[in-house]
Amino acid sequence: MSKARRNRRILFFLLLTFIVGVVYLALTMPSEDYGLVKRSLIDLNEGWTVEYEDTILQEVTFPRELHLAGNTTYTATRTLPEVSSDSAMLRVRSSMQDIIVYIDGVEIFRDVKGNDGRLTVPDASLWHFLSIPEGSSGKEITLEMVSPTRAFSGTLNELYAGEGIDLISQVVRENALKIILSILFLILGVFMLILSAFVNNLEDNRLIYLGSFAVLFSVWLFGESKVMQLFIGNRFIIGGISYMAIPLIAISYVLFLKESVFQKYQSVMVGAALVFFVNLVGNVLLQVFGIQNFISSMDLTVVLVSFMIVGSMVLMVIEWKMDGNLQAKTMIMSSFIPAGFLLAEVSIFLLGRYEMTGSLTGIGILLFFLQISYFTFRSVDKAIQSERESEFLKKMAYVDILTGMGNRAAFEKYVDGLRKKHSGKQFRLAMMDINNLKYINDHFGHKEGDAAIRKCAEAMKKYLLPYGDCFRLGGDEFAAVLYDLDEETYEHLIRCMREEVHAAKNNHPYRVDIAVGSNVYLEERFSDFSSFIHETDLRMYENKRKVKENQLEVMG
Repeated sequence: MSKARRNRRILFFLLLTFIVGVVYLALTMPSEDYGLVKRSLIDLNEGWTVEYEDTILQEVTFPRELHLAGNTTYTATRTLPEVSSDSAMLRVRSSMQDIIVYIDGVEIFRDVKGNDGRLTVPDASLWHFLSIPEGSSGKEITLEMVSPTRAFSGTLNELYAGEGIDLISQVVRENALKIILSILFLILGVFMLILSAFVNNLEDNRLIYLGSFAVLFSVWLFGESKVMQLFIGNRFIIGGISYMAIPLIAISYVLFLKESVFQKYQSVMVGAALVFFVNLVGNVLLQVFGIQNFISSMDLTVVLVSFMIVGSMVLMVIEWKMDGNLQAKTMIMSSFIPAGFLLAEVSIFLLGRYEMTGSLTGIGILLFFLQISYFTFRSVDKAIQSERESEFLKKMAYVDILTGMGNRAAFEKYVDGLRKKHSGKQFRLAMMDINNLKYINDHFGHKEGDAAIRKCAEAMKKYLLPYGDCFRLGGDEFAAVLYDLDEETYEHLIRCMREEVHAAKNNHPYRVDIAVGSNVYLEERFSDFSSFIHETDLRMYENKRKVKENQLEVMG
């Protein structure tokens, strides 16, 4: 185990120990409640008289399910206790129900879904915060409810009175787990989506689908947390967002499997994604045209989700056993716990226990998401390393290893750029050649020859690089493209460069020297770059001949 990995495990263990220790001390040490919200609520959940059709039920306690037929009207009545605060409110929850509230037969609140126009908004489970009229203590309160949805026809939710902040605080506390999980999924999903924009070498879209899965699951979970009304009041969003998110979650999941797991059954996953897309569109159309509401359409959706889970597991087993697909094996191992959580919640949903929706799935999917994120990050890490290696190799393809200058390929690319983009700006091309390099290699070895090349390259970079770019074309050949240099300054730089090369100390009876030929590009003089470079080369070879004849003062 590497030292870095061991240190990470130690750090994780210490952090986990700290968190567990703080939670333990907070739960075991005595403390009064110093919270800003005092939670002084009046419990109104006992002693109700419920009536529907020809039936009267006495001493009913909320919550209660009467399991009535759809569109059956039912009422619940009890006496209000003493309410001391003038600012006290009543918190009522309607589960896809129309509701009217009376005090001593006088209507104080009504929420009845209307159908304006041709489109039908979805039934929604809503919180209602009602101001209690002054002098209501001891009077009779009556709730009259009706729901077209059989699943919620006869539902009687808990009822509390108190200060508004206390009532809201209770809702948030009771749904804290779902809220925290939804925020966590949102953060993880957004991180994945942002990361996908920066990992260019990953050959598929797994990060996009995994991030979309987390964001959509966050939306679904937040919709099930019963606190969406704190942020938005649109009935279509409140009543429909969770139902619309489920097929989208399934789409992102099967596409993630297609990208990261399956090798043979990718087309099956694409087909599954299309099925869920059709299911989503169908559910929305059935709802808005008033044919079937979202919750009734969900029966088919959850069946499709169940088939998708089981079917994908079977296909992964086939690919693992028959084709040796290790990604399929990893996904199978990761899927058992969340699949169990999800199937348990589907069963609870089909049994009508809607208040538990989201809790089991949230925990199971979090475990699953963390597992597959770990394996995905391993793939991403490999992709990043591959990308770095690719960039390094791409860069090295244009670099001369011995001198660190651009090589011939870099020079040709540079010249090609000049040819395409030249705007009439004057520049000088200097072609350079190390004299007697073959003699040095033959008599003193290639190591000494390499030292001579590096010595010349350092002098070129010192004096010429500030005015342009330098390249080693190979062997003893160099080139420099220089800008904004008059003839006098250029000759001074070449003289300084050659003097520095001459002055370099060595223990061998030879002197390193550089032949130089240069030319200034004038667009009206040269018909093309090739003739310009050729003429510059000729000047360099002429200077090389003169240098060998010890005519060292002749400049190119």
